[in-house]
Amino acid sequence: MLAASLAAGPDQAGRWPVDVYCSTGDHLWVAEREPVDSPAAIEAMMEWMAGTYGTRRVYWRAGGTEIWDRHYKVGRDRPLQYDWAIDWKRSLFREERINEAAVAAAHERDMEIFLYTGLFEHGVQPDVGIIAPYLVEDTLRIRHPEWCMLDRWGERRCPGPLSLAYPEVRRRLIARMVEAVRDSGYDGVTFYSYVENVGLRYLDEFGFNEPVIARFRERYPDVDPSTGQFTEEQRAHWRRCRGEFVTQYLRELHEALAAEGASLMMILDAKEPDVPQPWWSKPTAGTGPIHLDWEAWVREGIVDGVWVQLGGMTDQRATLDRVLAARGGRDLDVVVRTAEPWRDDWAPYVEAGVTPVAVITAPTNGIERLTLAPTSAETLASPDWRLRVQTLADAADGKLALTREQIAPFAADEHLLVRRRAMHALAALNEPEAAALIERGLDDAESSVRIAAAASLARCHRPASARAILDALTRDGGFQFKQACVGALAAMGTRAFGDAVAGARSDCVAVREVCVRALYRIGRGGMAEQVMDELASRALDPTEAPEVRYHSIEGMVGLRLKVTQERRARLAADLIALLRDGAPPMVEQQAAEGLGYAPPEGDADLEHEALEVLEELLRRYGDGCDRPDAAYGWRVVGNAILRRGAPGAEVLERLRTQPDDRWLAWITYEVAHVPQTGGTMQIVDEAEAIEVHERLAPEFPGRRRW
Repeated sequence: MLAASLAAGPDQAGRWPVDVYCSTGDHLWVAEREPVDSPAAIEAMMEWMAGTYGTRRVYWRAGGTEIWDRHYKVGRDRPLQYDWAIDWKRSLFREERINEAAVAAAHERDMEIFLYTGLFEHGVQPDVGIIAPYLVEDTLRIRHPEWCMLDRWGERRCPGPLSLAYPEVRRRLIARMVEAVRDSGYDGVTFYSYVENVGLRYLDEFGFNEPVIARFRERYPDVDPSTGQFTEEQRAHWRRCRGEFVTQYLRELHEALAAEGASLMMILDAKEPDVPQPWWSKPTAGTGPIHLDWEAWVREGIVDGVWVQLGGMTDQRATLDRVLAARGGRDLDVVVRTAEPWRDDWAPYVEAGVTPVAVITAPTNGIERLTLAPTSAETLASPDWRLRVQTLADAADGKLALTREQIAPFAADEHLLVRRRAMHALAALNEPEAAALIERGLDDAESSVRIAAAASLARCHRPASARAILDALTRDGGFQFKQACVGALAAMGTRAFGDAVAGARSDCVAVREVCVRALYRIGRGGMAEQVMDELASRALDPTEAPEVRYHSIEGMVGLRLKVTQERRARLAADLIALLRDGAPPMVEQQAAEGLGYAPPEGDADLEHEALEVLEELLRRYGDGCDRPDAAYGWRVVGNAILRRGAPGAEVLERLRTQPDDRWLAWITYEVAHVPQTGGTMQIVDEAEAIEVHERLAPEFPGRRRW
């Protein structure tokens, strides 16, 4: 069970210990964050947290992400998303065994480690999302769409959650949690309640599942929730009914975890703790209001701990006061997330048994220094690797002056984080001789050092650096390394143009992908016409890898406003040709999306042809469609038509009202009247949404499994 929450006392700097949270997936995307891509890197992180900050517990998000890897489908048609989730993270889970390494490293230092995951986070149907298509979804949602939170017509599904109103859903999710705890040895589970996606158009849009409706009608037998005609009292009760099933799930999960010797913690929003957290205050993100009866959870011992989320100090203190009052004399672990873990305001709460939680990230969250000791040129000779790293970090940040001769030996240090930080310190010198040393790091045994070397070449490079990067890519085609290489080549600008053009014709797919992505960014700074021609040669080549064609089209469309009207017209013609040639769905979707932007204004013939080919493609998603992207490709194509203004709207309306193709009518209704563009849904009034549905929605044709 949870360790005693009262902080053990201040460390040598007069501070109290803190818990730490590692958002592992973010670290595996953003190269500037501390590495978690090998057992050695994780071992170093745990030693740093325990030794410098007296950490008693780590909240580890990779525990939740591995559940995604085991139970979620990830589609290929969004290459970066797939590359990150499958080719990169999956190899770390299954080959490097980073989660088991994290548990072992934490326990070796007498720290607890909690699996951190989402209570309602189960991916989304692919036609909505912060990008569309968003191709990550729980297989339970795919196989059992009726288990999702449904709208009042039983048609649309809430992006993110499974409905906890169904006993079978609760049983399966509990089995997953127990499996994860048992397999990896976590000490507990911590749930956040936001949904990292969008989908709501109004607050009470979802939750109309039969068990919830039945529970509501126990009190209001004559009220039909689906009409939306709630009194204020009935609406509050509706939200409580939804929340009763959350409580039931947590009660059952707590019992199952306790049998494994593991604990259960819930995160509460600082401002509105009685409902699920928002995601960065996005109005269309989340589940809609569900009453979270956390005070009953505390009172009944359903949870072992409560975490108050980041927020304004006034809100955090008010919620902490409520939590401490609800705790009374019970054994409840209480933590609070903060970017200022040693702020004086926390002192009375620490005395009351509250532990601050800081975030292992960059650049400032209060725990960014590896050691609290001062640094100097002399501390480079320290036997403590943390002090060597901090010395190099201070040099990289301009806080300490070191020469290339002083830094160079540490590019071959025995500790990976020292070598990694040496890359950044060398880059700060911006000397050709330093670039040569950084290039050697491209072949380091540790992935994080190679990534740091590539990223550092963006700041410090020489004429040979671009070629060195391309050579290294033939040996390491990992997601994060490719990301860093794109940034480095782009930073070299037009000086790297020749190498990038040559690399775009390499025998290695990773080299070609990086080069076309870098060429786009180079083109934004100059040579846009030449870059456009090079990208077109890749995009139009039917023998090229689909992901390279995808990124080439993305770059061409991104450069459209930096080229002449004539070249922009050629771009539109190229995209039309791609849509007529039967390219793979990944390529078609990107070409269709681009065609929504590409035709130059005033070219009536080209605009007409673009709209014609888009309509032709959209019709292929109608009745009988057997395309692999049948469940979501229509959203991309439909949005491209929608962006064509009044002529596009006329096409969509004509297709919505035709009587012969049910699926075509439905998808055009969704595109035009339930729009999802720009990474969000259009906010509407509840009564307006009901009226539009009753007036315009065609017969619901069912759902397609992707």
